[in-house]
Amino acid sequence: MNAAVFVDFENLFASLKNRQEFHGQRTRDVALTMLENLKARLRSEGMQMVLGRSYATFDSYPGMEVAHDLALMGFDPQYVLVSPSGKSSSDVQLAVDVCRVIFRRADIETVVIVAGDRDFIPIARQVLEENRGLRMVGIPDATSGDLRLRVGAERFLSALDLMPQVETPAAHTQDAVHGAGNGAGSGAGNAAGNGAALHDAMPPEAAAALREGEADRSDAGHESPQRSNGDRQRAPRAAIVRHIPVTWQNDGPGVPHATDEQLNTCLDLIVKAQARHGSREVWLSPFLKGAMSQHFSSLVHPERRALVNELRTRGVIRVEERENQFADHPYSVIVLVEDHPWVQGVSERSRRG
Repeated sequence: MNAAVFVDFENLFASLKNRQEFHGQRTRDVALTMLENLKARLRSEGMQMVLGRSYATFDSYPGMEVAHDLALMGFDPQYVLVSPSGKSSSDVQLAVDVCRVIFRRADIETVVIVAGDRDFIPIARQVLEENRGLRMVGIPDATSGDLRLRVGAERFLSALDLMPQVETPAAHTQDAVHGAGNGAGSGAGNAAGNGAALHDAMPPEAAAALREGEADRSDAGHESPQRSNGDRQRAPRAAIVRHIPVTWQNDGPGVPHATDEQLNTCLDLIVKAQARHGSREVWLSPFLKGAMSQHFSSLVHPERRALVNELRTRGVIRVEERENQFADHPYSVIVLVEDHPWVQGVSERSRRG
């Protein structure tokens, strides 16, 4: 049985944000894991996702951080317009695409919509009137009661059921449901489903090292602008949210072992990025999409990420998640471990050349 899946990603993200069940996990990672588990759930029920779409403003957070992952998972990102008031057109575009599918794709027997707004009642009705299967997926206490009533309990799937060891909202008090916000990535939250354990505690020597240096004051998603030496000396480093592991593994299928030549090239790129932007920190996401993509064009994205992860594993770099003074979400940076022999060697070569 063929299925088409349509995801209102911004709706899903907003529904998951600040939930106590996922405290200590990044909301974006929880959302991606849910979608990966949704695909597995559909397969277990005899449905194959042959078409997937995701909707968000992919030039801003959280869309800009997840577009690549969603594309690799088969949920092709669909850019949506945003009004001056901040209202996006994702609901309208999703509804139009659902109608196009049910009127043009006779091979698709089931439509799956990941959303919870009352606005989706008309499109849910249309799917049922065209005699197609319908499945609505959402967070129960963040989904319109009218929508659930119209769809029917048998067609509604709680997104919380897609996560292992998650308590239902009824098991929490009011304070718990609206408790602490999201944090850094953990084993339960990454698109590939193969995350790493979260390091909540930081060694004293690492904490001391993190207090050194200067801040990177640019907006999230962009590397810091060039600053004068005086400005860099006066600016304090942004507050550390926590020391995080990279939530990728290097031993997955299709990820070859990194060579020392590749790792040294990667390290050179980090040092050059530091010099170019006048900072001892390098924004992780732009570095992967920019310098790494250009210099390792023969590698696929997971392989480029694996190089950065290998440097972290060998103690050459740290990946730190920082408090963002310009937005309500943290950002990740690469910081060199200055006393590591590789770092000292590449820094010396950089000074000479």
